[in-house]
Amino acid sequence: MFTTVEEMAMNGLLFISNAAKVPSMCLKASKFVQNVLYIKIKGNSESALPEISRQIVNIYSKTAAPVNQLDIRLMVKPHHCIKRLKTNYPIDVILYDSTLEYEVDNLRQSIESLKTSHKVQSICSSETSQVQPIDEAVKTYDYVALGGTFDRLHNGHKILLSQAALRATKHVTVGVADMSIIQSKKLWELIEPLEERMKAVLNFLTDINPDLEYNVFPLQDLYGPTKDDPKFQLIVVSEETLRGANKINEKRIEKGYHPMDVHVIGLAEDKHPQRVDGEEEDKVSSSNQRMRLLGTQLRPPKRNPHIPDWPYVIGLAGGIASGKSNITEKLKAKGAAVVNCDIIAHELYKPGMPLNQTLAETFGKHIITDNGEVDRKALGSIVFSEQKQLEKLNALMWPAVIEEAQKRIRALGEQGYKVVVMEAAVMVRAKWYDYCHQLWSVIIPSAEAIKRLQERNALSEEEAKKRVEAQPSNQEQVEHANIVFSPYWSYEYTQMQIDRAWEHLQEILKSRQ
Repeated sequence: MFTTVEEMAMNGLLFISNAAKVPSMCLKASKFVQNVLYIKIKGNSESALPEISRQIVNIYSKTAAPVNQLDIRLMVKPHHCIKRLKTNYPIDVILYDSTLEYEVDNLRQSIESLKTSHKVQSICSSETSQVQPIDEAVKTYDYVALGGTFDRLHNGHKILLSQAALRATKHVTVGVADMSIIQSKKLWELIEPLEERMKAVLNFLTDINPDLEYNVFPLQDLYGPTKDDPKFQLIVVSEETLRGANKINEKRIEKGYHPMDVHVIGLAEDKHPQRVDGEEEDKVSSSNQRMRLLGTQLRPPKRNPHIPDWPYVIGLAGGIASGKSNITEKLKAKGAAVVNCDIIAHELYKPGMPLNQTLAETFGKHIITDNGEVDRKALGSIVFSEQKQLEKLNALMWPAVIEEAQKRIRALGEQGYKVVVMEAAVMVRAKWYDYCHQLWSVIIPSAEAIKRLQERNALSEEEAKKRVEAQPSNQEQVEHANIVFSPYWSYEYTQMQIDRAWEHLQEILKSRQ
């Protein structure tokens, strides 16, 4: 006797009697599953592959939009070819089209990865099965290839991978973009590590068709093995990467190999409810997903036993000309107090302060103006042109600055401030995030930082470039960050990032009271 579902299961497998019912059945099934939903279309007709190909597009470009958090996986191997079903995630619930009532016991017994405590739920389908015209036959190949970044595997990736697996009879090779070719991508610093992306690709492929041989490897150039290996017969690409496939085939022809057939996938429209017109792309893309990570928690904060619980200190990092001060002002408007370590540094080497004399003795009296001030431009030209000189300056300044910053943070806490933002250009390199409860980082493309610095400080491009390169890279700024901002787009888009981060911070503060 079957037990019906009373609460949402982690992972489920949905059996559907007819492909025409897929969109409506998928939406209904999403109410019972919160993590991974596998879909298996039961069919045994000659049109199985064309119909599955059609439903790959339907599920991932249309049906999945209202259930965006659910990881939907359509099994592409025709049902009549399957004796046993094995999935990477254990199945907590079996869902089935009510017309399969008398077959569900056999279907249940075919699942290898079924949890002992699983439940079974019938889903009624009021739609009539409409006969759809048979699409053009799906041609299959022994060896299929494709490539991409595959960052945070999304529905566009799933279409690409599924269409490749559907057309392969023996082997699929997938090139996953390595560091050498991702640095032109938008917000590439937020791209998942290569190993994680490769693992996600293989995990998905073995779920949708476990019987193929897969080679998932780091892709370090446009061509991968396809230009040198004659056995590849098909390459699957998106509309925007078709030119790359044509270039590969040109190389193959030069070597005397047959050109590969090319299967082109149309771009899926991004129907995400958070998509911002004018800022994000219309298509489903990893770039959109990375932009939506801005202002959200990338990694949870850890308790810091070396500092007081209050005030709650946010370390704000960011390279020169990144817009860090702009972010600080927005956080200040939210109610945070601010301790600016760069200002503290300037105050500490004012005329009459001990550091003023120390800097003059270390770097030469010519860095001191007639009125006793440190000529920051003259000092900058010294320390940003030679790493050893910069290290000398840091050794003098950092201990004094962080000591003063901590004094000011304590004072602000005594005044009643719950949140203090400690802003510092050297936050990451000096590891001052060790004195904070969280690290928030600000990044913009280095080319944009150089341009802004030229305009702001009246520097040459070469001078600006040296200063930007002397600082921690965006990648370093992001490495330990709990939250990342990028004020590269519109004012409104930056404010949206701040609002997200501040809202989440309030939840953390409530939990600490």
